[in-house]
Order: sequence, then structure tokens, then C-alpha cells
Amino acid sequence: MRADSGPALCVSALALIGALAPAQEPPSAIPDSEQLAYSITWPSGLPVGRATLRARTLDPGWRLEMTLRASLPSIEVDDAFLSRTDRSLCSEVFEKHVRHGDRRAHESLRFGPDQVERFNLEAPVGEHPGRSPAGTCERDALTFLYHLRQELARGRVPSPTGVFFGAGYRVRLRFVRTRRLALGGEGRLADEFRATVEGPASRHEVSVFMGRDEARTPLLFRVGFDEGTFSMQIDE
Repeated sequence: MRADSGPALCVSALALIGALAPAQEPPSAIPDSEQLAYSITWPSGLPVGRATLRARTLDPGWRLEMTLRASLPSIEVDDAFLSRTDRSLCSEVFEKHVRHGDRRAHESLRFGPDQVERFNLEAPVGEHPGRSPAGTCERDALTFLYHLRQELARGRVPSPTGVFFGAGYRVRLRFVRTRRLALGGEGRLADEFRATVEGPASRHEVSVFMGRDEARTPLLFRVGFDEGTFSMQIDE
């Protein structure tokens, strides 16, 4: 997940235009309504589950969703995530519903101007939320993926930054290479990035392959675990 100058006369002209015309945001790289489906495979290539990413515009922001279901040898996974953001893809609400075997978690994050409130949705009524200090534009993990797409479409790679996935995490991105992926019987050009995700008690490496199309569609994710490297590949 990471600028320009010109002659003084051009800068002055642009400043004058900016003063006379209303400010406009760059066009979004993400379609107004989008659904992407993925297959999840075991390190041997055996399919073990499916995932879906959905995005649609609200007035004036975005609603982002992800569902993931997989049957692993020792555990069943059933996850759902929901983000609501403003127009700039700054998080407003994030909900996390996960079931990994017998372990379950249902949480909601509410993003305010200077703090993030973390609610356990299964806690007794009246229990106070956890609170973390925050800046003016914080992002949850799902929103960060779409922010990454926007930034790449504009020729930028996000600097190391914090994201929230319940607890706070630090994400650093490194460009690896551009390569052609064999998807659906044809080649798709993609940029490979290595994401290092560090939390309070964990550290993970994730390889993300972003398409070179205008929407910078995420084509492939690879995540390493003790059992091996799992893949989540877009259906073509």
C-alpha cells in the first residue's frame, strides 16, 4: 500500500482556476456497484472455500462488504465484514462477525473525529466500549483495501499506516514486481505487493496481486500460515 511541479505561470493559472471553479475530487477507480468472487485453495491446490467482495456507493460515501467461508481440515471458517465510509474512504463504521470453529467474535467499531470506539456486540447492555485515539481519517482493514486501489489508480503507493481490525495494526507495503497471471485461461497483468501486517501480538506477510486495469482489481491474495500458503484467486 505509497507528486509534481511546473513553471510559476502555470501554477498561478491553476490557482486562479481553483478559486473560480468548485473543487472536484479525482474520479473513483472503483465502480459505483461491484461484486467480485474468489476461490480459496489449500496449498496443494485443493479448493476449500469461497469469498466475495462487494462495493456500492451511498450518498455520499461507500458500503463495502466481504464474506468468506472455508472448510479447512481442522476448522470451519465463516466470516463477514461490513464497512461504511465517507466519500474519501475514511471509515465511519466497521462490523466484524467471525466464526473459526468454536471461536466467535462479533464487534463494531465507530470512528469519531479523535477516537475509535470498539463495541463487543455480545457484551451485556451498558458495558462501556474500548477506546483508541485516532486521527481525522482512519481506516479499517476492508476499507484500506479499497483505498489501496484508489491510490494505485492515481499512481501512488500508500505509506506505512495504521489500520483497525478490532485492534490496531500497522501495514507496510512493498512493491515486488509486475508479472502476468494465468487466470481463466488467459493472462492478466498484475503488480505484486508484499504487505507486512503487525498487530499487538502478531505479524503476518500477505502477497497481494493488483490488476493493471483502471479499477486496479485485486486478482490474487496469498497468505502464509503454519500449514502452508493459502490462496484467494478471483473467478474469471
